[in-house]
Formats: sequence, structure tokens, C-alpha cells
Amino acid sequence: MTEAMQYSPSRQGDRQSGVSHAGPGGAAHHGGIGPAARIASWRWKPRVAHIQNAAAADVGRGSETMMTFARGDLFRAARWLKTGGHRAMVVTGFYIPQAEHPAAESDGPVGAIELCETLRAIGSDAWLVSDEPCEPVIRAGALSRLPEDHVAIAPADAQGFDKWIDAMHGLSDRNNIDTVIYIERVGPARDGNPRNMRGFDIDQWTAPLSRLTGLGLHVIGIGDGGNEIGMGRLDSMVIEDVVEHGERIACTIPADELIVSGTSNWGGHALVCAMYAMGCQRIAPLLDISWHQSVLADVARAGGLDGVTMRNTPTVDGLSEERYYRQIRMMSDIARGRC
Repeated sequence: MTEAMQYSPSRQGDRQSGVSHAGPGGAAHHGGIGPAARIASWRWKPRVAHIQNAAAADVGRGSETMMTFARGDLFRAARWLKTGGHRAMVVTGFYIPQAEHPAAESDGPVGAIELCETLRAIGSDAWLVSDEPCEPVIRAGALSRLPEDHVAIAPADAQGFDKWIDAMHGLSDRNNIDTVIYIERVGPARDGNPRNMRGFDIDQWTAPLSRLTGLGLHVIGIGDGGNEIGMGRLDSMVIEDVVEHGERIACTIPADELIVSGTSNWGGHALVCAMYAMGCQRIAPLLDISWHQSVLADVARAGGLDGVTMRNTPTVDGLSEERYYRQIRMMSDIARGRC
């Protein structure tokens, strides 16, 4: 393991229609392409918008409403990543301490691993990042899918975390990492503490991985409930209006692009599907249902929990397998041009 592994867009006050348009670094990003290429890229916009609508299908948390305030962000995020050559940290892991057998939930790790494999398949690179409470589930999902030195686990104690974050600065510099993607990673609410959907403070079990935004990189956020890192891109009133306990749990950390989805795994798959629709044909195997079933099964075998039922089953957010995979299949079909 490397040393880093051992330590194993929002312009505030400028809010229009509930969303601010600059990223955490205070500047808009254009995916590393010139004006002519940006104009040409709009030919993909209708299909990507169709994927975005499918990903945002509401399962009871107001995702369809929240998505309207970040409409177009999926397209911009996919355009940023699709060119190849980008190097990203993909951050996930949402621990459930109230469960009979506490562990990380299944929503997030599957999408994070899918994004890592996608980036590596198109000639980019990615490191999967989480923290010690979530480690067993994260490593089980990554096993045989990512190199061991591409999984970075943050320690739970404050002193150890400070050393780890310094090591991640070094990792970023050495590998020219330019992007951080957060997917279903809880972040600080207005009081500075991370809270789950039930409003409980879970700071004790959550390393402050939002501090990776301090690296000054391009930030993409993927979430489904308002309490995830990246949701600070929305005006807090949007979350308060549609999410139960929204006033207590809304995350304050913004992103350059925010992908709001019914489940965060759907949001991760939407980003992959958008990249495929834009010409990244090498990632075709990730559009198949069998890939998703395999990763989710590995996550469950390692103790991963359904975030709604808090049970150790190969399901996501209390949805039936038929309902969950229907949306995965729909996005894949849209990306392939079948609907």
C-alpha cells in the first residue's frame, strides 16, 4: 500500500431559481473543451435529459422536484468526464449505526464502483474513497474490480484523519487528480454535523470526507435525500420544502454539478449512461443488469444494508428488485437508443 492508502458550485449569495452556478472553487467549469466543441456537444442533450428524468424517478423523497433545480447538471458532468484523461476520487459510504448489525448501506458503493470502472475503461483513472466504519462493505465491492492501491480508507479518529488528508493531498499531486465525485456520502448540515434521513447526528461514525473539497478540484455530487455532499448547490429552502426533516439534514457543501436521483446508485448509473450516449462505447458491459446484480450481491455478503429497511439484503432503499432494476434497465436502454 502507498502512504495515502495506509492513512488508509456555489457562489454564496448569488441564487437564482434555487441553484447557484459556480462551483466550490468559485468558477464555472466547461469540461476541458473549447467553445466549438461545447456547442457541438449539445447534440447529446436530449438523450441525456431523458436519462436524467429516468434517474430522478421519485421513491418518496422529492427527487423529481429537487432535480428540476439542477437540470442540465448530468449533461455537464458527463461532458466533463467523457473526454478521458481525467483522474478522480470517488467518495462514498453511508454508515447505519442504528441497525441491529451496523454497516454501510448498499446505496452508494455500487454506483461508486461503477464510476471507477467507467473512468478506468475510457483511459482515465479513479480511486475509491471511504472511511473505516464503511470499509468492509467498500472493500468487498471493490475486490477484483479495482487495484488494492486504488482504495483509500480514511481513519475514524481526528488525529489520524488529519494525517490521512495530508497524504491525500500528496496522492492528488502525484497523480494529477482533477475531480472529486461524491455519491451518497453524507455531509455537514447547517449545525456542522452530518445527519441521516431520520435526522440523527451520525458524526461519531462519519469521517469528514467533505474536506476533500479543500483540494480545489472539480466536484460532482450525487444524492437522493438532501443530506449528501453536493446538495449545497441547491438553496436550502428547496430541500426543506420537499424532504422530511429537510431543515435539519440539508447538507451545506456545494458541487460544480449535482445529480439528484431517486436512489444514488441510479444517479451513478445515469452518469455512466450519459457518458455512453456521448460515445464512450467501451463501458457497454456496465449497462447490463448482471453487472449490477453481481456487485450488489458482493456488498450484501459483506454485511451491506438496505438503507430503508436496515436489513442485510441485496436490495436498495426498500425497493423491490423489480422496481430497482427497472430503472437501471430503462436508463441503459435510453443510452443505447432503444427508447
